[in-house]
Amino acid sequence: MTSGISGVPREWQAAVARRDAGTAWRLLTPEAQRRYGSVKGLRGALARLALDSHGPSGWRLVNTDTQGSGTPSTFLYLLVEKRNLRPAGAVVVHSIADGSADGRVDPVPAATVRILEPAARATVGVRPRLRAAAGSPPAYAVVRRDGEIQGGVGSIRDADGWDTPFYDALKPGPALIVAVEEDGGGRLAYGSVRVTIR
Repeated sequence: MTSGISGVPREWQAAVARRDAGTAWRLLTPEAQRRYGSVKGLRGALARLALDSHGPSGWRLVNTDTQGSGTPSTFLYLLVEKRNLRPAGAVVVHSIADGSADGRVDPVPAATVRILEPAARATVGVRPRLRAAAGSPPAYAVVRRDGEIQGGVGSIRDADGWDTPFYDALKPGPALIVAVEEDGGGRLAYGSVRVTIR
């Protein structure tokens, strides 16, 4: 279902890097186009929208919100550096879930979700507490060098208030835990923390 739009974040990244305002404009959602006003208005913002990668990186799909084929859908892609799993930027791709390459980008996700535990650069046990400073439990993804797994905080919660982890994802080694929250109006917020699972 996402194969048709998986290239959209790369197209956006390339257009912004080239400062190609015309191509970047065509990739924007109508709402984002209204925010920038015109191709000229977007051109003035391209330097701010450039993604901050300090080494080889790749786009990782960390959240999908869809009701099935042919419905409006959103996909949160995170640009993650391959060596150290540092997030270098994000875009939300809006599409109709039909497998076509018609995705449109909102390059400005909403305000960051602040992850409270574990602390940044933490070394955690096999059952890390996954909690975010948000009113409702957010979705989350665990990004590793060999892939990513998505799930929901609280969906596998034990009586002690700790979440049973995705055992396939939380194996020993470095990981990036990403929390994602939707505001009800289609705006996605995310936060991340780099951890080492011991």
